[in-house]
Amino acid sequence: MSRERAHPMARNSSKPVLIGCLLAIGLAAIMITSVSVGVSKLPIHRALALLASPDGTPDSALIWNVRMPRIVLALLVGANLAMAGVLIQTLTRNPLASPQTFGINAGASLAIVLCLIALPQMGGASTVWPAFAGAAAVGLAMWALSVSGTITDMKLALAGISIQLVLAALVQAILIANNAAQDILYWLAGSINGAQWGEVRIILPFTVMGGGAALLAGRHFGVLELDETTGLSLGQNAKRVGGLAAFLIVVLAGSAVAVSGPIGFIGLLVPHFVRRLAGGDQLTLIVLSAIAGPLLLNSADLLGRIAAFPAEMPVGIVTALLGAPAFLLILWRQRAK
Repeated sequence: MSRERAHPMARNSSKPVLIGCLLAIGLAAIMITSVSVGVSKLPIHRALALLASPDGTPDSALIWNVRMPRIVLALLVGANLAMAGVLIQTLTRNPLASPQTFGINAGASLAIVLCLIALPQMGGASTVWPAFAGAAAVGLAMWALSVSGTITDMKLALAGISIQLVLAALVQAILIANNAAQDILYWLAGSINGAQWGEVRIILPFTVMGGGAALLAGRHFGVLELDETTGLSLGQNAKRVGGLAAFLIVVLAGSAVAVSGPIGFIGLLVPHFVRRLAGGDQLTLIVLSAIAGPLLLNSADLLGRIAAFPAEMPVGIVTALLGAPAFLLILWRQRAK
């Protein structure tokens, strides 16, 4: 008897599942390695035993009070930035878009720094709200440029980078003029060093709300890639869906910047990586990016700890060193099209 051949669509539909499983396995491996690596190195079997059953020893406290908050924070921040990257590229129909290249990270950072200088007692969860305001202001300006139809994708990305640089320069000038504390300067490099469970509690509700909404509405975001008439014929209101996407971008990116500083390139590289590996619809891209983002950020954090041992390199510097050449490659490919 001859075997029935699998339908091509069945093979294609199984590929994202396979990619998702491989990404999840890689993320689990990096997280387990991160638990055992540091100035005080622990054998992996010892670290896993303490994860399963804390015993009150200094090693147990090291894992649960120092390393696990950092790992979990990297997981949430990476997922937020990656999902925001998928949404902003879809909303603007621009493969070069990301929270960094569109200046959204810098807008959030500027708003936070202004509030911290004006109100030194501000801190913790209260920094999320100025982050949202700054991210929304810059995001709205960039979105208006993107829908104007008078600027190419590459010029729009370059305009966003220019805004990013200008806002970053303003932040530096404000900090210098006000003799800002060293921890603010370190935060601006993009860092999860010294993360505590408090930061995790700050970002977690926004990750759950923003990520959950993105997943629930994921299949509808595909309408943003169509013209408005086609979208209406399919029973979709592109303006309403676009408004939801813009709101989620601000929530996801703004909350990430509030707790970890302006970490770049996660929102740009992860969607490209996932799209090239698995393709698929918007929901597939969001799901896989929510796994790949934490994988990339935790890997960069681990690399920063190993490369600068016994000191630690802020993860934002590592992602910049990895991401800048990749961005130039993407930019060159877009120019070649």
